[in-house]
Amino acid sequence: MVIYHGPIDERTVNPDDEFLKEIILRSSPDYWLRGSGDSCLEIDGMDERMIFFYDEPFGFLILRHPDYLVPYRECGDFEVVEHRVGGEPMRIPSCCYVGRAEAYEILLYFAREKEAPPHVNWVDLYEIEFDHGF
Repeated sequence: MVIYHGPIDERTVNPDDEFLKEIILRSSPDYWLRGSGDSCLEIDGMDERMIFFYDEPFGFLILRHPDYLVPYRECGDFEVVEHRVGGEPMRIPSCCYVGRAEAYEILLYFAREKEAPPHVNWVDLYEIEFDHGF
């Protein structure tokens, strides 16, 4: 069983492709400013889950929890984005954000295959050199 948890405690069991499309490809930036500020997909019986949120204009940050692995693309200059998760600031380098289409592919793969997509360059967020703000 796959469970989607939205930013305002909405819970959807076994979200289909169209539901994920609506959340990832068509949601407004305001949707991601509500409640906790993040969403997640979890698979019943698995420890790993995908936490994700959207920050305009950067895109989606997808975090493999509990290992804090994020998509990473090498880039020279990047910004440090501050996103509030549960009211607490979380700082993320912009080179870890992905566009809507890529976020949809990653999350759809996770929901269907019950594992993180192996083609994504996953890196530990805290091994990236940037100002963590701690």
